[in-house]
Amino acid sequence: MKIACLPAVVIPWKIKEMLRSSEKRILVDACGLRCGAKLFEEAKMPVDRYIELTSELGVRKAKQLPSRDLDDKVYRFIQNEVFALLGKVPQN
Repeated sequence: MKIACLPAVVIPWKIKEMLRSSEKRILVDACGLRCGAKLFEEAKMPVDRYIELTSELGVRKAKQLPSRDLDDKVYRFIQNEVFALLGKVPQN
C-alpha cells in the first residue's frame, strides 16, 4: 500500500507516477466539502473507492482535536475499506 500526497495530483508528472505505481486507489476526504474529490476530478484521476468520513461515520466536523476513540474509529473504518477493496480479510 502506498500513500500519496493529495495536492500533488495537480502536478502532471506526479499523476503519471501515481497511476503507474498503484493498481487501486482510495480517496479519503475528511468532510463534505470534498476537496480531494474536486482535485481528483480536475486531474481526471480515477479512484476505486471514495470515502467521505463525516458522512460515513456520522460525525460532525468540529474545530477541536479528535478523541482517541474517533482516531481508532477512523483507522478501523479505513482499514476495513482497504481490505475490502483488495479482497483481503482484516487480521485482528
